[in-house]
Amino acid sequence: MSHIATPTASLALRSYSAQIELHAHDYHQIVLPQSGAMEIEVDGRGGRVDWSQGVIIPAGCPHAFSASTANTFLVLDVALSSPRAQTFEAETIKRLNEKSFFPVRPEIRHLLDYATRSAPLLTSSPEVAQSWSTLLMSTLVQPHSHSPDHGQLTLARALTHIENNLGTALTASEIARMSGTSERRLYRLFEQHLKTTPFAHVTRLRLDLAMDLLRDTRLSITDIAHRAGYADQSALNHALKKNRNLTPASARRSCATD
Repeated sequence: MSHIATPTASLALRSYSAQIELHAHDYHQIVLPQSGAMEIEVDGRGGRVDWSQGVIIPAGCPHAFSASTANTFLVLDVALSSPRAQTFEAETIKRLNEKSFFPVRPEIRHLLDYATRSAPLLTSSPEVAQSWSTLLMSTLVQPHSHSPDHGQLTLARALTHIENNLGTALTASEIARMSGTSERRLYRLFEQHLKTTPFAHVTRLRLDLAMDLLRDTRLSITDIAHRAGYADQSALNHALKKNRNLTPASARRSCATD
């Protein structure tokens, strides 16, 4: 059986700020969404990395990016590993580069779901990371001629609206209306693709944002509660205790000692 080498890749979970950053590096990079969204320009071409779309950045290619909401991205840094394998790897990279921005198809979504559940293993085990990366890159280079999945596009609009409005009193009916669908179908899409409900997803993002603010700022807990979409400190206390067995004060203390 013949074996075609794939590029050696290292995996990391990264978050980005609203400040515009300019980069160029001597390795290829694949950026995939975990949560939030990023505006990015690659070699003069603008686009967005969010729930529905990822991006491939060729080595040496100048790019600028920023992210205005709480976010996490799965980033693969991809380098040619050895002269012996460079012919095969260069062909793989060439085919990936031709794609630039690419849709997060269901098979890629399955790989991302696994990465979400197994992040510590993927980022600590080079063997597991390489196997996962090989699967991803093999999937990316496969031809894809299907028509767009309108359900995924609807869900992407819903997730974008949620992430841009975490500090407001979000309701399922409002999210559905802004996404161009019915409330019933919105619940079906969340269950089908994310295995959760709109309310549970909103709660997770709000608590992620609250934890980020507790860790990275000296804002009062009341201010953090309001920014994360809670009516007051008591509501944030209740949500953190119920979902993560923490209080804002204990979460802030634990961040300070890390």
